[in-house]
Amino acid sequence: MDIEAVMPLIAGVLALAISVVLARMYVQKRRMHHLLWAVGMLFWAISDFTQLYAIVASWTVFIYLAYFFGSIMLAGFLGAGTIYLVFPKSRISSGYLWFNIVFGVALAVSLVLTPLNSSALQAAVTGANPISSPIVNDIAAIINIPALFAFAGGALYSYIRTRRIYALLITIGAVIPALGGTLAAILIPQFLPFTDFFGILFLGVGFYLSFNAKPAEKKK
Repeated sequence: MDIEAVMPLIAGVLALAISVVLARMYVQKRRMHHLLWAVGMLFWAISDFTQLYAIVASWTVFIYLAYFFGSIMLAGFLGAGTIYLVFPKSRISSGYLWFNIVFGVALAVSLVLTPLNSSALQAAVTGANPISSPIVNDIAAIINIPALFAFAGGALYSYIRTRRIYALLITIGAVIPALGGTLAAILIPQFLPFTDFFGILFLGVGFYLSFNAKPAEKKK
C-alpha cells in the first residue's frame, strides 16, 4: 500500500480511537469539553477515511462533500471544546458552540445546494478544492479561522499557564494540520496526508498525557 494511503488510514484509526475514549470520559465525568473534543475527533476520522477512499478509488461527489464538511467542522468542535475547558461556565463557551452549530448547518446546506466542478473533482490531488462557490468557501473560513485560534490558542494558553507538556503537544498538533490546510488553499495539497498524520500523532500523545495526568497537575 502506498504511503499516501497508509498515513490517512493510521490517522483515521487514531482519531476514531481518541474520539471513543473522549466519549467514554464524557459519560463518566460529564465535562462538556470531552464531548466536543469527541465530536471533533470523529469529524477528523471521517476526514481521513474519506481521504483514504479518494486515494484508493478516486473522489465521488458524496465522498468529497463528506471530506470537506468533516475537515471544516473538526476544527470548530475542537476549538469549542478548548474554550469550554478554559472557560467552563462562561457565556463565551456556549456562544462559541452555537456559533459553530449555526455556521455548520449553513455550511451543510450550502454544500448540498452548490454544484461541484466535476472536471476539477476528477483531477483533484488529494484534498484539492473543486468547490468554486465563494459562499461555501467564505462559510468555511468563518468556521476555520476562529477555530484555529480557539484550539491552538487555548492549548498554548494552557501551556503557558501550567507548563504541562501535553498542552504544548496539543498546540503543535493543532498547528500542523492548519499549515497543511493553508498549503492546500494555495493549490499545494500534496502535503495534506503528511500534515494530518503528524498532527494526529502530536494530538494523540498530548491527549494521552492529559488523560493520565495527576488530578493535582490538571487544572480543569
